[in-house]
Amino acid sequence: MKIAIFEIEKDWEKEYYVTQLNQKLGPALSNIEIIFTSDPLDEFSAKLYTNLDIVVIYISSLITEKVLSQLPNLKLVITRTTGTDHIDVLCCQKRGIMVANSPYYASNTVAEHTIGLIFALAKRVNVAISKIKNLDFSREGLLGLDLFGKKIGIIGTGRIGKEVVRIAHGIGMKVLAHDIKPDPQLKEKFNVTYLSLEELLKLSDIIVVMVPYYPKTHHMINLENIKLVKDEAMLINTARGPIVDTEALIWALQNQKLQGGIALDVFEGEKLLLEMKKVLEGKFSLQDYERAFKTLHLLGYPNVIFTPHTAHYTKDAIKRDILWVVEVIAEFLNYKQLSTSYQFYF
Repeated sequence: MKIAIFEIEKDWEKEYYVTQLNQKLGPALSNIEIIFTSDPLDEFSAKLYTNLDIVVIYISSLITEKVLSQLPNLKLVITRTTGTDHIDVLCCQKRGIMVANSPYYASNTVAEHTIGLIFALAKRVNVAISKIKNLDFSREGLLGLDLFGKKIGIIGTGRIGKEVVRIAHGIGMKVLAHDIKPDPQLKEKFNVTYLSLEELLKLSDIIVVMVPYYPKTHHMINLENIKLVKDEAMLINTARGPIVDTEALIWALQNQKLQGGIALDVFEGEKLLLEMKKVLEGKFSLQDYERAFKTLHLLGYPNVIFTPHTAHYTKDAIKRDILWVVEVIAEFLNYKQLSTSYQFYF
């Protein structure tokens, strides 16, 4: 049995994997070859790992038909992410390859980051830091706003969205939401009001994108409905980049919309921008470059802030994720199947 764990960045992660695998598998671990690498798994690196039975991947890996065709023994793909848009799930299913995603490890983590971005925009933290680094201690451009009593519109009230609801309610915000399956418990416990997407965009002071990415949510926020938002509203996306059309954000800023600010942890052209060192290696399409340059254009606006897809990135969350991966590996090795039914979107 050969297992490769991709995109391992820190030595302590590898050590934690080994410790937990030893505790969970015991002597059986001696019959397993485990490879740790900082590389992502994609069509360029797959040729180096042709005999794998299980792969554990992260956000920079891309599992396509080209990749799968180079891994004839592959039986299980485990992604240490909640989203699965970097995996051709249908192709895996056709080949009899199981796919497991990590649904719980970072729900509160991403929610906390989302709220942090809201505070950063509301209190003009990014502007203040930039000014002070330039020895400008004036208050010009630093007039903030209170969050208490503001209307926050949360698009998607799944596991992470629920956590944002909880925190926002605790701050004293009025919670609006949009979801294909409204949650009656959120209505009762946090007085959440469910609305159509259009109504939410019109009424919200703060708009938070929390839906998974699949074809139906592509450019869910677009050039048409962005016109509905309040001039002073802010928008935060910590879900997936292509849910929000970058051109729509540029239009909004050019037309004095979303003056409260835009905060993005995820964005179109993300793969290229997060792997700038590999730009000259021929891994990106013309469309990748176009999306990336549109996103970079947003950086020219003082009320726009970015974080590089790190909403989930805490040591606590990574440890929870590793424990989950070890549980999945152990279950598969013991039973050759997984007891949990994973939900994917097409």
